[in-house]
Amino acid sequence: MTPAMREKVKSTVMEVDEHIHTLTESFKPCAPEARPGDRLLDRYADRLHFDERDPAQDRRPYLDELIAKARADPLTVLAATDGSVPQSNQYQAASAAIIYKGHRELERTHYVSGRVTAPDAELNAIRVQAMDPSVHSGQAFSLAVCRALQGWFEVDDLRRITFVYIPSALRWDIHGEAHKYITKLKVRVGRRKTDNSIDALRSQATHSVLDSWSSTFQDPTYCGSEFLELQQPDRRPLQPSYLNGGPWLSTFGHSITEFARVCRCITGHVPIGAYYRCFKINEPHSCTCRAVLQSRQHVLFRCHDRYSVHYPRFLGDIASFMKYNPTAFGFNRDPLGVG
Repeated sequence: MTPAMREKVKSTVMEVDEHIHTLTESFKPCAPEARPGDRLLDRYADRLHFDERDPAQDRRPYLDELIAKARADPLTVLAATDGSVPQSNQYQAASAAIIYKGHRELERTHYVSGRVTAPDAELNAIRVQAMDPSVHSGQAFSLAVCRALQGWFEVDDLRRITFVYIPSALRWDIHGEAHKYITKLKVRVGRRKTDNSIDALRSQATHSVLDSWSSTFQDPTYCGSEFLELQQPDRRPLQPSYLNGGPWLSTFGHSITEFARVCRCITGHVPIGAYYRCFKINEPHSCTCRAVLQSRQHVLFRCHDRYSVHYPRFLGDIASFMKYNPTAFGFNRDPLGVG
């Protein structure tokens, strides 16, 4: 990293620090509810059930049958919960719960959750992560529910809880009603102190840095004149991202050697003739196919000694090229292309 790049990163971090909100969330690393053997799942594992999604299952008919059985049982109580995080930072996240017995609604409630992420808001609503009392965003909710359920289970050995996964996109039955109910609640962020979870602050800091990075990335003097411009499937320029490891890591992170060759190819810092000539390195400038100059464009598109693909607009094109040319953009002294 050049001195100019280091100063840019430093100023960006300082800018994020100036605008970041204060953490209001508290944590208990040594909470009694988190001790092995005392955790709710340790003590009541046979009375807690998680009905998770089966990718091969058509969820709606299954849920219809499940709720019909639950409504027919006079001892079963149903609770539909959902959390909502508006895209605009002007509004706070919100959570909601609607409680039923049979077809009769017993109670409904909704409340703001402050500045939190979607998982935080849903945890605030369903408290499903209450089964995990360890340190995490929303731990205070988890600990409170652990204590409440502890007493609830102790009253009667027959008491049981089932958490059912319902995709929001289904807009299904009582969960669809809870979703509609909570999305109507719009509460602006006011001047008073707003609750901020640690995950929300991490997300804000990350997006702030990414916005600055993406803006700076448009400057050739920052990313380098030799940076290989690639596109996303929708034809937009490929941009830095942290989601799922970012576009480059998610594509090539499975192999250190392949990722190293990809980095050399994309940045232009490649052990090939054009690079040697530019930096006056005492290595051959010609290609193994007898071309006068071994440039990146020559290696990717014109070299007769290598498998070629169409113009590499996407990372998938580069991935195909690397697959069929395992030594491309590697150091010649290592047959595996590593060095």
